[in-house]
Amino acid sequence: MSNSTQKREVLVALDAELAEKIDQLTDNWTEAIEQALRLWYAKQIEDKLRKFYQNRSQEDIQDEKEWFDFVEEQIEEAWNADGL
Repeated sequence: MSNSTQKREVLVALDAELAEKIDQLTDNWTEAIEQALRLWYAKQIEDKLRKFYQNRSQEDIQDEKEWFDFVEEQIEEAWNADGL
């Protein structure tokens, strides 16, 4: 993952059973926790994006469709002018 040399120490309390399972899989808790938090962070961003797109107004959706159609037409015209 990241080769960042700057680290911040944090103290966390984990479920004992989960900690035992992690101990069986790795000796590098720092890497395991960093990977887990990166996945968690990415999911939070993904969830926010999904909510944003799911909550768009019909007017916004129509504006985006019109813009897409316009851009698509412009690209097709440019390709045709270039003989593509």
